[in-house]
Amino acid sequence: MRETYLAVLLVSFAGVVALDRRIGAGVTRRVALPRLARSVAAALVVFLGFDLVGVVRGWFATEAARVTLLLPPGIPPEEPILLTFLAVLSVAMYAALRGERHA
Repeated sequence: MRETYLAVLLVSFAGVVALDRRIGAGVTRRVALPRLARSVAAALVVFLGFDLVGVVRGWFATEAARVTLLLPPGIPPEEPILLTFLAVLSVAMYAALRGERHA
């Protein structure tokens, strides 16, 4: 099941990149990647920090039978991928809705 979820995340991520290039918002262009990386890093710090607090306090629990690997504090490896996908999706949607176009 974990492999299916990871595959869906990666296909969705590729779809966002393809749509960004098709729409022309330019979020995933080579010159825009440093700015995108800063945005994604900021989102990862905040949300993975929240996940870490949740795991330590017992708010979130992942059944050992459902995953084959957990990152050190008990976070599944798909979580950073999901958060990265959501951050890139948000930035791409914002750029597209603002009507930004890059050749």
